[in-house]
Amino acid sequence: MLHFFRKYQSYFFVVITVVIIISFSFFGTYNTLPASGLRDQVVFTAVDGTQVKRSELDEMVAFISTDNEDKMLFGGSWGPNFLNNGVIKNDFIMTGLAEVLVANYPNEVRKDLTSRLEKEKRFVTYKHPQAGFLTAESSWNYFAPDMKTQYNALRQSSDPADPQAFAARTGLYLSEKRFPSSLMRRVLQYQEKQYTWLTPDPNLNQIDLSLFGYHTVEDWFGPRFVRLVAEFIINSSKIAEQKGYKVSKEEAYADLMRNAEMSFQQNLNNPHLGVPNSKEYLAEQLRLMGMDQNTAIKIWRQITLSQRLFQDVGNSVFVDSLAFEKINAFAKESIDGDLYRLPPALRLANFAMLQKFEVYLNAISKRTEQDKDLLALPTTFLSVEEVSKKYPELVQKRYFLIISQTSKDNLQTKIGLKDMWNWEVDPTNWKLLVAKFSLLGTKPADTREQRFAALDSLDDAERNRVDAFARNALVDAHPEWLQSALDEADKKELTMGLSTKGGKSYFTGLDNREALMLLLDQTALVGQEPTTQEAKDAAKKLAQFTSNGTLYYRISVVGRLPQKEILTFAEANQQGILDDVLNRQLETFYIQTRATTPTEFQNKDKSWKEFAQIKEDVAKLYFSKLINAIETDYAAAGNKSKALLNGDSAAPLRFYSYVRDLSNKIKKDPKMEAIAVAPASDTESIGKLQASKPLNEQWKLDKALYQADRSSARSDLDPKELFNLPVGDWTAVQTPPNGDLNFFHLKAKGDGRDVTAVLEKTNAAYSLMSSDAQRAYMNVVVEQLKEKHAISLDYLNNPSDGSTEAEMEPEQYRGAAV
Repeated sequence: MLHFFRKYQSYFFVVITVVIIISFSFFGTYNTLPASGLRDQVVFTAVDGTQVKRSELDEMVAFISTDNEDKMLFGGSWGPNFLNNGVIKNDFIMTGLAEVLVANYPNEVRKDLTSRLEKEKRFVTYKHPQAGFLTAESSWNYFAPDMKTQYNALRQSSDPADPQAFAARTGLYLSEKRFPSSLMRRVLQYQEKQYTWLTPDPNLNQIDLSLFGYHTVEDWFGPRFVRLVAEFIINSSKIAEQKGYKVSKEEAYADLMRNAEMSFQQNLNNPHLGVPNSKEYLAEQLRLMGMDQNTAIKIWRQITLSQRLFQDVGNSVFVDSLAFEKINAFAKESIDGDLYRLPPALRLANFAMLQKFEVYLNAISKRTEQDKDLLALPTTFLSVEEVSKKYPELVQKRYFLIISQTSKDNLQTKIGLKDMWNWEVDPTNWKLLVAKFSLLGTKPADTREQRFAALDSLDDAERNRVDAFARNALVDAHPEWLQSALDEADKKELTMGLSTKGGKSYFTGLDNREALMLLLDQTALVGQEPTTQEAKDAAKKLAQFTSNGTLYYRISVVGRLPQKEILTFAEANQQGILDDVLNRQLETFYIQTRATTPTEFQNKDKSWKEFAQIKEDVAKLYFSKLINAIETDYAAAGNKSKALLNGDSAAPLRFYSYVRDLSNKIKKDPKMEAIAVAPASDTESIGKLQASKPLNEQWKLDKALYQADRSSARSDLDPKELFNLPVGDWTAVQTPPNGDLNFFHLKAKGDGRDVTAVLEKTNAAYSLMSSDAQRAYMNVVVEQLKEKHAISLDYLNNPSDGSTEAEMEPEQYRGAAV
């Protein structure tokens, strides 16, 4: 048999070749020739009386239905028409001409838009399966904030052809063009990586994140809308010709070649390109669209004529830049100078902060009973020893430490269930369990099986307690586990202040602060060998230090200050120490003064009220002299006296006298700035501890360079005073309600003349006015087209060849984009 095939193989090749050629010749033309004849019907009569056939309209529709931006979004793959530089998007949707067109022909597009709206109302945006806060809509809020409003407006509409609904659709379409699905995917993947506990969504790389699953303009607006635009382009091109506009074939071809060259360069590295130059690139695109070069040139001539007709109307708008120059000169007038402010810790925004500041001064300074109501800040302070006796929480010693941390509970994960049960039923360990859990002592426990049964008879809560005790005992029996965990734990370097009493502590459950401070003082510093037994013992204890039996720390001392120091107000307030100090001072005052005002502090039965009940009243009485002093000073400075000045309104003015005095001194003598203003803080070297600065330096002002224009000036400063200030002059002290007292020295002014900014505003205004002019002219053209019935989609409803609407779509149009 094989010999027979080899002998006559040449005859077989000839027969097969002839059959294949005849088949392709017949069936390849069968589906094209008759179809084109059936579809070449007259579909509408243009404004100049020309009859436009179905084939001509289909070619225009196929050309404009996709564009070069679609091609880029599809990764440069073949399909979308790169020769179209965005006619529908740029010339109709962005300018608002599409809204005018649909407003005049709503019934023609309503069918397509209604079917889409039903789908859009059922659509669910992306949400991460494990993190409900990681959604497509949350990405919109950051990168396309208008999308959420447009999305809701579209889905809530009832008539998709209504002007408001269609405007929401066009806005949403343009917003997604600016923030496409490819960019959203990268944003969501980046957000996933910010949460180490979150498992990445494995489907995020594959799913389509396009809004509503739409990709092209036809997806968004429907084929009827595209045909409506195509008919308008054909008609407006004929109007342009009637008005004398001309576009040569050579000019149209040059435009197409330019578009082809741009797309070719953009996709040069695409492995699926398959063509060597832009000329063949153009030819391949036309082949895929089933269109020859002459047809493409004809279509582009019509598009260009339509564009020039409307662009000339838009270009006729004149925008004078003089108005923008004046507006910009005012809005961008700038100031440059120095802003002097209270440090953040001294910005007393409420009565509670004022109270804590005053009791802090009482605790650290030598203020007599006679001068407690004065607003001057103290310059003489108590010694560390004097403060320690009465307020030990306000005295600290600072260390620079390296700390590793682990939890004993975490080590229990090393214990298997079998190991735990074996430990529990061991006779020696059973005695420990019976001593701890007396209920087990009532059960028979002579054998291993009886002990298992006794454990199983416990309720869940009691059994959990027994198991926890067993796991803890097993961890204690393996100290090497703790050692290994601390070896592997991350190390932290931090500067820490420790007080013998009060304040926040890094170490959970730390009760005996003095004992820890003694160990930190006794141990050798990092890099030094312990020379005494005390140092060796301290190092051993710090290697596995615990304050609650659960959390364990390994502590190494890099540096320590030799002397204790008094906390600054900022440090004491941050650690929450002053709340307790305030309560103690107020309570002492209450006990001392309540006898003189019994009616305010007694119950009906003449018993004294609890301090917690009348704390606010006691505070008002205790600080009444201070509030009066603040009110008097404020009025004496030329302000209207606040007769009803209370604690909250007085607090921001506590330093008004002090800042005002410094402002006057600096104005008179610039050298005073060195005394009144804190120097710029230098970054401390890691591992070094610097001795604390004198306490009176915490009152010094902060100074910073301040530059602003009218549009960016701080809201808490008075812009009128700032911009009316002569160069070299000073503002008065500002007293905002947050306690951020400040004054400003103006060094230079800018006139706000910015040619680039003026040009940008002029261009933006020109663009808006140009679009308005084009929309106005669009209404004129549409009225002309309506009078002559030059736009019609009736052929879609009554096809002469009996085909359905979908079947009448040209093949290259139905599937090219996809």
